[in-house]
Amino acid sequence: MEYYLKLAWRNIFRNRRRTFLTGLIIAIGLAMIMFMDGMIVGMKNNIISSGTSSFLGDAQIHRVGFNESQDTALTINRLEELKEALLKDESISVLTERVLSFATLSSPADINSIVICGVDPRKEKFLSKMDEGLIEGSYVSKEGDIMIGDKLAERLEVESGDRVILTLSEAGSGELIQEMFRVSGIYRIHIEEMDASMAFIVLSQAQKLLGIENEIHEIAVQFKDFKYAIENEKTFEQKYSEYGNIAETWPSLIPQLKYIIDMTDISIGLLVLLVFAVIVFGIINTLFMSLYERTFEFGVLRAVGTRPGGLRKLIVFEAGSLAVYSIIIGIVIGTALNLFGSLVGMDLTGVELAGTTFTSRIYTAFKARQYILHPLLIFAFTVLVSFYPANHAAKMSITDALRKTM
Repeated sequence: MEYYLKLAWRNIFRNRRRTFLTGLIIAIGLAMIMFMDGMIVGMKNNIISSGTSSFLGDAQIHRVGFNESQDTALTINRLEELKEALLKDESISVLTERVLSFATLSSPADINSIVICGVDPRKEKFLSKMDEGLIEGSYVSKEGDIMIGDKLAERLEVESGDRVILTLSEAGSGELIQEMFRVSGIYRIHIEEMDASMAFIVLSQAQKLLGIENEIHEIAVQFKDFKYAIENEKTFEQKYSEYGNIAETWPSLIPQLKYIIDMTDISIGLLVLLVFAVIVFGIINTLFMSLYERTFEFGVLRAVGTRPGGLRKLIVFEAGSLAVYSIIIGIVIGTALNLFGSLVGMDLTGVELAGTTFTSRIYTAFKARQYILHPLLIFAFTVLVSFYPANHAAKMSITDALRKTM
């Protein structure tokens, strides 16, 4: 075994140029797999972050039927008990309460249908990035303040400091309520629906206007680890779906985003198959070129008693040696690319995917599989492919080989 290994390692460098070029093809293939894997994982993390941290949260709790009907009378049952349980949950880092209602917002220039959201400014800043999206003015801080999106501001032709009229229906009775607000700030978070049709006021005033003092429609939750929403989706939903309330993590709230995340895993698989196809042609071409150049040599080996199995083993070992050589180079290149991607990143800010807009640069992520799984697959695939030319060489005629014909 050791004899064949040493001989194989020596043989692959008999034609350094061909070995280098073939090794470079395999190395670049592995490096691209590592880099694209890191980029796709980074994109996946960015998509989840963009979709959940802007406003949604990792999970939400509502009264059963509220999401479907938006009936403002459907407030969360047994609120204090639920909040107490959530605050004791070690997987949760932040939670905030909200009141939601359809409404209209009017200015001297126009009127627009919106969703009004009552928030606790102190808690909301820890969960959503609405304050980071401010482009004018300040975050809501007191009753009488209202914060609107830039597209809504354009339609109403208002700026920070202008007055607007909010009209909504009181919960239960349906009586129309009107209140004047001052535009405290204008935000832009690159989510069309929110920038164009969502406004924020303080929670206490929203409760008063709707006639639901001390009641809320939504609890938004952020986990300490964002992966918890995927890995423990059913656990969380079953634990807090009680008292007539329903708990849902983001994969349930925005299934199209979950679909995109699943598709990224398929993308990695397709990428690996594509690179493997390139490697197949490179390995087969290299080994057959080597066979042709060494036909006479193989004929002599067979003539002096080398068995077909020994010849087959030699060629397979050569392929394995070439794979090891290529993998070392590939890991170095792949690490350099991933390191560059993790420091510089890719700017896709503003690009929309599955209804979610990227709000920050995408940075590559390092994963153990990039250094273990992908190299092992490259090695195994290279060795497997080598059996075809190895069998061809093992079956060649000694007489024809000594004449240097195949």
